[in-house]
Amino acid sequence: MNDTLQIFKQKIYEEELSKTETYWIDQIEFKVEESDLIISVNSEFVKSSIEKKVFDKILEVVKNISGLNDCIFELDPTKKTSSLKSQETVPSENKTFLIADVDEGPNYDISVFDDLLIGSSNNLAVTAAKNVVQNPGTRFNPLFIHGQPGVGKTHLLKKMEESSGSSYYIDSESFLESYVSGIKNQSIDLFKNKIRSVDILLIDDIQFFMGKKGVSEELFHTINYFLNNNKAVVLVSDQKPQNLLGFPERLISRILNGLVTDIEQPDKKMFRDFLLKVNHQNENTLLTDSNIEELIGVEVSSFRDINGIVNSLIINKQTGVSNSEYINGLIKSSSNNNLVALTPEYLFDYVSNIHQVDKKLIASKNRSYEVGLARHLLVALLRKHTDLSLSQIGIYLGNRSHSTVLSYLNKAKSSPVVLKEVNSFDNKLNMVEAS
Repeated sequence: MNDTLQIFKQKIYEEELSKTETYWIDQIEFKVEESDLIISVNSEFVKSSIEKKVFDKILEVVKNISGLNDCIFELDPTKKTSSLKSQETVPSENKTFLIADVDEGPNYDISVFDDLLIGSSNNLAVTAAKNVVQNPGTRFNPLFIHGQPGVGKTHLLKKMEESSGSSYYIDSESFLESYVSGIKNQSIDLFKNKIRSVDILLIDDIQFFMGKKGVSEELFHTINYFLNNNKAVVLVSDQKPQNLLGFPERLISRILNGLVTDIEQPDKKMFRDFLLKVNHQNENTLLTDSNIEELIGVEVSSFRDINGIVNSLIINKQTGVSNSEYINGLIKSSSNNNLVALTPEYLFDYVSNIHQVDKKLIASKNRSYEVGLARHLLVALLRKHTDLSLSQIGIYLGNRSHSTVLSYLNKAKSSPVVLKEVNSFDNKLNMVEAS
């Protein structure tokens, strides 16, 4: 078996390996047991990276070596990372294959960001994210990223999680559920220990903590812990920190003391680059050059819009539908930059301005007629024009319960005044889209 292992080591390094592939090969200790090649690694992160980046080449070499049947991973956390590369570039038949210890490589893989489309709308956010991954807790801490739904905030967080060997991604709903469950079951320390055990904590959609005093306080203490222990926190929201109603002032202060950046809607260059990339992946048969130039004239507000268009183009091709006709339809229906982004923040501002009621009052316990009317209108518009659940709407309204918001919605549906104002809003929206 030693001879078989020797042959494998020689053959794997005779492969045309990229710099990245060579690095990950060097993180493995290979063994042969009962005709199986054992791939021994010291962490799930290394295992996952090898599976994605070099496992196919390892398997191909195994198939071509007599005496080897299969590849099996072995996880050994106590094992020190070592290089298996020979001190010679390619060992000859008459030379002994030498194993040399090397320093453990970085606990991150920055190459996972390579497939991101980067432009003026997200360059700062992506650059900051890379810095956090490479140097957790040393720069841009905490990092706060905000932007409209669909612009790629969550996707960027997932890339950070994928790139780092010591990171943890959690969305606001899971964070809240774990926190509440920990309090009820007297196991809050388990939750705290779990999220504080990593070097980079990634929390998505923190706007849903608005009005949640307990979890907001826990978030404040969590951020402090990470700052005091040279660990990194990355927060994502659809709103600016200053607009997070009900958050403790000291929490907002902590956030503003780090780096606050946004991701804007993709620009036309990013749209074009994405179309060119997809067209290339489809052997340049999906779109003509003129199709691409026509498409980038269509207004898009998010990558969700772009993905929707691209998916339609691919389906059209597969089903024989003319993409030219589809593109003409898109151009015809495009509002030429007049579409309104119906975010919760926009609707909140709209209702506040129409009724001349401060947003804080709408989210308060004030029961005056005018405030109540504004509150019912806001619930109706949020329910109709966003994807927010009743519970999520309740968070925006000062931590109202699901049943309370449902009561507001029923009152709105039975109120001639509210229904008239909803119709008025819809008419204004239609006029904008038709202009």
